[in-house]
Amino acid sequence: MMEGPNNDESVADQTPETVERVLSPQEREEIFRATMEGGVNTALQMVAERFEQAPDPKNNLEFHNTRHTGDVIRRFDAVIDAIRTADPSLVDDRSHAVGRFAAAHHDTVQNWEPAEAPSKVPGEEGLVAVMRKRFAGANEAASTAGAFAIMDKANEDAGTELFTDEDRRMIAGGHDATVPGFNPEKGTVVQPKLNEQSSIVERAIALADLGTAGIDGKERYLPEGDALFREENLDIAEAVQNPSSLSPQQKAFFTRRMLGWSQFQGKFAAGRKAMLEEELRPLPPQARKAVEALFTKFDESTVAAQEQAARRANLSFEELAKDMGYTVGNEEKVVY
Repeated sequence: MMEGPNNDESVADQTPETVERVLSPQEREEIFRATMEGGVNTALQMVAERFEQAPDPKNNLEFHNTRHTGDVIRRFDAVIDAIRTADPSLVDDRSHAVGRFAAAHHDTVQNWEPAEAPSKVPGEEGLVAVMRKRFAGANEAASTAGAFAIMDKANEDAGTELFTDEDRRMIAGGHDATVPGFNPEKGTVVQPKLNEQSSIVERAIALADLGTAGIDGKERYLPEGDALFREENLDIAEAVQNPSSLSPQQKAFFTRRMLGWSQFQGKFAAGRKAMLEEELRPLPPQARKAVEALFTKFDESTVAAQEQAARRANLSFEELAKDMGYTVGNEEKVVY
C-alpha cells in the first residue's frame, strides 16, 4: 500500500510558538485599546515610582514628575482634538491612541549626573555651581525602549502583531522630537529634531511638551519655571536646608542665579511665541489655524514672568528662595 506524505516536518514547523493566532477585528481592537490605556497608566506609575518615591531624594524631581507627564498628555489631546476637528482625515483613532501612549512615556527615563560650573563673575572666586546634567537623547531613547517593551509584550501575549513598525516609528519620532536644544537668537529652548518630515502626531507631542506658556498661561507657567530651576540646581537645593551656614558671598551667588533664571522666564515665553509659526508651518492650513488658536497665552505668560522678576529683584536670599518654592530650613515644604 502506498504511504501518504510524511508531514512530520511541516507539523514541527507549526508549533504554538510559530503559528500566528487569528483574532477577530473586535478582539484586536479590544486588546489594542486596553494596551494603550493601560500603557498610559503604567507610564504615570513608572514616573511616580522613579521620580517621586525614589530612595535617593536627588532622584525625586521637582518638575519631571507625574504632573508634567499629565500636562503633556492633556495638551497633546488638545492639539490632536483641534486638528481632527479641523479635518478628521488627518489623524485617525489609532494614531491618536498611539501618540497619547507615546506622550505618556516621553520622560519615563531621567538619567543624569552632577556637573560643576565654576563661577566667572568677579567677587565669586572659588564658588562652583552644581547642576543636574541630563543625558539628553539617551534618556529619550531609553524611554522609547520602555514603551516598545510594553507593545512587544502585548504582541507576544496576543500571539499576533497588534503593534507594527509604523507604531514604533511614531513613538520613536515623537520622543526624538522632544529632545531639547537652545536657540540663542530666540533666547528659548527649541527641539532640533522636530523638522519638516515630522508627522502630525510627532509634532503634537513636541508642541505639548513645551506648550505651557502658550496654552496654559501664567497660572501654570510661573510655578513650572520655578520647579524646573529647583530640579536643575542641586547645590541650591542643598544650601537652603541650612541657610544660616551660608556666607554672604554664597548667598549673593545663589541670589544672582535665582534672579537670572526669573528674568529668563519672560524671554523664554516670548521666544516660544516667536518659534510657533515655524513649528506649525508644516501642518495643513486648516490644522495650522486650529492649533494656533490654542496658543493664546504667550503674552500673558511673558508679562507675568517679567512682573515676577521685577518683584523678586529686591528680595533677600531667604525671601527669594521661599518665593521660588524652596523649603528654607525646617519649614514645611509647599509642593508645586
